[in-house]
Amino acid sequence: MDETTPQPEKGNKLSAFITRQWSWAPGYNKTVLTDDLIAAIIVTILLIPQALAYALLAGLPPQVGIYASVLPLIAYSVFGSSRHLSVGPTAVVSLMTAITLATLPEGNRLITAAALALMSGVFLLIMGMFRFGFIINFVSRPVVSAYITGAGLLITISQLKHILGVSAEGTTALALIGDLRSNIHDFHHVTALIGGITLIFLVLAKRYAAYVFLRLGMKKNNARIIARLMPILAVSVTIIISFIFKLGANHNVSIIGDIPAGLPSIHLPDLHMNAYSVLIIPAFIIAVVAFVDSMTIAQTLAARSRSRIDSNKELIGLGVANITAGFSGAYPINGSLSRSAVNYSAGAQTPIAGLLTAGLMALTAVFLTPLLTHLPLTVLAALIIAACFSLMEFKDLWRTWVYSRADGITALAVFFSVLVFGVQWGVLIGVVLAMALHIRTTLRPHMAIVGRFPGTEHYRDADRYQVETHERIKTLRIDESLYYANARYLEDKVARLVSESPDMTDLILMCPAVNRIDASALSSLREINKRLRSVNMRLHFSELHSHVKERLHRSLFLEILTGEVFLSQHEAMETLEPEPDWSLYSDHIDIH
Repeated sequence: MDETTPQPEKGNKLSAFITRQWSWAPGYNKTVLTDDLIAAIIVTILLIPQALAYALLAGLPPQVGIYASVLPLIAYSVFGSSRHLSVGPTAVVSLMTAITLATLPEGNRLITAAALALMSGVFLLIMGMFRFGFIINFVSRPVVSAYITGAGLLITISQLKHILGVSAEGTTALALIGDLRSNIHDFHHVTALIGGITLIFLVLAKRYAAYVFLRLGMKKNNARIIARLMPILAVSVTIIISFIFKLGANHNVSIIGDIPAGLPSIHLPDLHMNAYSVLIIPAFIIAVVAFVDSMTIAQTLAARSRSRIDSNKELIGLGVANITAGFSGAYPINGSLSRSAVNYSAGAQTPIAGLLTAGLMALTAVFLTPLLTHLPLTVLAALIIAACFSLMEFKDLWRTWVYSRADGITALAVFFSVLVFGVQWGVLIGVVLAMALHIRTTLRPHMAIVGRFPGTEHYRDADRYQVETHERIKTLRIDESLYYANARYLEDKVARLVSESPDMTDLILMCPAVNRIDASALSSLREINKRLRSVNMRLHFSELHSHVKERLHRSLFLEILTGEVFLSQHEAMETLEPEPDWSLYSDHIDIH
C-alpha cells in the first residue's frame, strides 16, 4: 500500500472517544491533579476499613473487599459518566451477596461471588448497550427510600452477632432475631465492650466531630472531611489495643487474622453452567439495585456540581466495573453514598480521583495488609452499623405516608418485605406495587363536570367551586391520557352523565391533560359519538393538544364527529351557549 494512502483513522476514533467520554480532559492541569490526589488519599483512608467491613458483611474473606476496590474503580473511571461517584463495596449489595451465598459451602463462596459480579456486570452492560437507562424512571423515590431504610435496618440486625460475640444465621430479620435470642447465652463481654465503645464513638463523632473542629478554628470544609475520617482513627486505635493486649489469643476476641498480600489474579470464574443458571435472578436483582442506588447518588452530586449524568453510560460504566470485579476475584459493587460525598467534599474534580484511589488501594493490598491482622471483627461490625444509621430514613417514610396514602402503602410494603422476605425481593415488590397502583389510578382517571366562574373565562370543577353550569351544555374535563385500560370507564362516565341530564344537547370533552389517545380509546370515542348522535346530541372537544389532534385527523375520526373541536373551553361555551331570551328581563322596554 502506498505510504500516502489514508490509513484507518484509529487515532481520530480514540480522540473522539476521549472527547465524548472525558469532556474534562482538555482542561486538565496540575492544579486539578492536586485536587484529585488529595481527594483520592482521603477516600482511600475511608475505603480501607469499609472494604474490609463490607467483605465481612458479604460473608467473604477481608481481602476480597480490597480486590473489589482496585480494578473495578479503574474500569468505572474509564467508562462511567459521573465525576464524583466512588464505586466499590457497599452495604446493601454486600448484604444481597451474602444472602445469595448463604446456602453455599464456604469453599464455593469465593468463586460464586466472582461469578455473581460477572453476571451482574453482563446484565448492566447489555442494558446500557440497548439504552435501557430509562428503567430508573420505573423505580420511584419512595420505593428507593423505603428499600434502603429496610436494608439498613436488616444489615444492622445482621451485625449484632459480631457486636455481641454470638452466632446467628438467617437472611431475614425474623430469622436473625430468633437466632440471636437462642444464642444470647454465649454473650462475650470483651467483644461487646469493644464493639459497643467503638459504635458509640463513631455515632458521636459523626454527630459532633465537625462541630468540635469548627470550634477549634478549623475551616468548615476541612472540619467536615476530617470528621468523616474518624472511622480510620477507631480502626487504628483498636488495632493497637488488640496488638498490645493480645485480644485474640488471651481474651478470645475474633480478629481478622492474616490477610494475603498482593494483587488479585485475573481469571474467569470457573463455575459449571448449571451454577451460572442458578445465579441469573439474584444477579439481575443486584444489577438493578446497583444501578438505581448509584444513579440516585450520581444525580444528587451532579446537581450540586452543575454537571450531567448519562444513565446509559452509567449502565455501561457499572457493567464494565462489575465484569472486572468478576474477573479479579471480587464480588458485585456499586456507588457508595458516604465515599462519594467525601470524594465531592474533598475537592475531586474528575474521574482521575477514582484512578488514583485504585492505585492507593493496590499499594494497600501489597504493603499494608499485615498491619490489619489484629483488627477485631466487632470493630468492623460497628463500622457497618454506624454507616447503616445514615441509610435509615424513617422520616421519609412518615412524610410519604402523610402526603400520599398510595405511595405510603407502597413504601411500607417495600420496607416490611425487605425485613420479612429479604433484600432480594424488596425492590421487586416495590416496583410491582408502584406500577400496579399507577395502573389502578389510570384505570379510573379523575373526570369532573366543570363550570365557569361568573364573569370570567376560568372553568373549574363544579363539585368544588361555585360556578355556572348549563343544563343543555355539559363539559366533562378528563384529567388523564386515554388508553385501553380506561377507555371503557370513559364510556360509562358519559353514559351516566347522559342518563342524569335529560335536557342535554351538547357534550364537551375538555382535554387539557390528555397527552395520548390510543387505538382502544379512539374506538370508545367513536362509540360515544355514535350513541350521542342516536339521541340527537353532539360531541365536542376543547383544549386538545396539537399532536393529539393531528392523530385524530389521521384516523378520520374528526370527519364523523357530530360536533366541533375548539381551541379553548371559553371559545366552546361562547359558540354553543344559546342567546338569552331578553323578553324575560324586567328592564326590557317596548318602544312601540
